Amino acid sequence: MAGPLGPPRIQFTNNGSPVLPPRNSMSPGQYLESPSKRFKLLLQPDMNLALYDNGALAWVADGNAYTNTLNPVAAVPNCFYVYYGGVLVDHTRNRCWTTVNTTAVDSVEAAANRTYLQVQDDGNIVIIDSQTLWNGTPSIPVVTGSAAVIFPGPSELVRGQPYFAGDGAIIFQGDGNVVNYGPNWSVRWASYTQNKGAVKAVFQADGNFVVYAANDVPLWNSGTAGRPGASLRLQPNGSLAIVQDVPVWARFGYTPTIRARKIYYPDTTSPEHNGTAPYPTYGHIGWEF
Repeated sequence: MAGPLGPPRIQFTNNGSPVLPPRNSMSPGQYLESPSKRFKLLLQPDMNLALYDNGALAWVADGNAYTNTLNPVAAVPNCFYVYYGGVLVDHTRNRCWTTVNTTAVDSVEAAANRTYLQVQDDGNIVIIDSQTLWNGTPSIPVVTGSAAVIFPGPSELVRGQPYFAGDGAIIFQGDGNVVNYGPNWSVRWASYTQNKGAVKAVFQADGNFVVYAANDVPLWNSGTAGRPGASLRLQPNGSLAIVQDVPVWARFGYTPTIRARKIYYPDTTSPEHNGTAPYPTYGHIGWEF
């Protein structure tokens, strides 16, 4: 809940990242960059929030569609932060520029803890509500906006093939068990379906992750059916989760009712993850409107 000092915020510390994490606040001089580094979103010392395309000014936060301008809270310093919406506090012009987002599915306070902003390679700036539907590794944080091995629905894990991320991997083993391994093959999570006749492990289009025996008899499932558009993700920190991302604002192409289309951006910067196959892919998700 916002008080006289504004909503609770965390100081942003990762200049050059494409992502402004939930409740993070940028100070003048800090910036985000698209993964390709073509686009740069800079909070300038003059308190303009400006997007540059290879050094040329492309956009400034000022009176844009689906935004609003209010009076700033006196006790909040000059900054730009994401708290469900994007908020630019600019005392030099006596303004508080805000994005006008799609209505939160629960409350703004709850959504603020999972909503982040990203700068994309197409120059769009998108705010995304990232809901964790199932978490197989609750002791490991789900990092919003992180690169990951992404299994969109429908995706079937190839039996015996490890999918690596960071210091671990997920494998549908020959014995029928699905295991998320950490360092030295320590078990972070498992379906415990070994020696039960499992024949396939599928992340389904309905958002459910299921291990099947013959004749499509389910042996284990994540209990997340009915959430189309979700994806199964293994992050480099070892987190294995089913996540549903919903864009709630964008610089261009956005309206409160339009449905965005996912784009999968492979991360080819690491020789370990340089495949071109679209499913699964190691990388991150972008959006088209």
